[in-house]
Amino acid sequence: VDADKQADAQKFLGDGSKLTYDISNSGNDWVFKITTAAGEKEVKFTLGTEFDTTTLDGRPVKAVFSMDGDTLVEKQTGPGFETTNKRTVSGNTLTMVLTAGNGVSCTRKYKKL
Repeated sequence: VDADKQADAQKFLGDGSKLTYDISNSGNDWVFKITTAAGEKEVKFTLGTEFDTTTLDGRPVKAVFSMDGDTLVEKQTGPGFETTNKRTVSGNTLTMVLTAGNGVSCTRKYKKL
């Protein structure tokens, strides 16, 4: 996150301990509801259809989702950056691997409530 956006990201994410991710779908139509101490964000999309959205820290991006086997793949592009987020489910765990255009990646794991 750029230095000028770090405060916004930290405000939305808080200490990270209370983030919930509610994912639902009906066929190719999906809804993500992300809730943190700072508020809620909802993203609705159809697989294979590019759309405009914002990152959690407020940056405008174009995003497109697709399925690769059992992996939900999200590609985001914005001014000066590109990221790929891959989400897989195993048992009660959702694993999301975020990879920046420069190859740096991180992994987040969510437990089903």
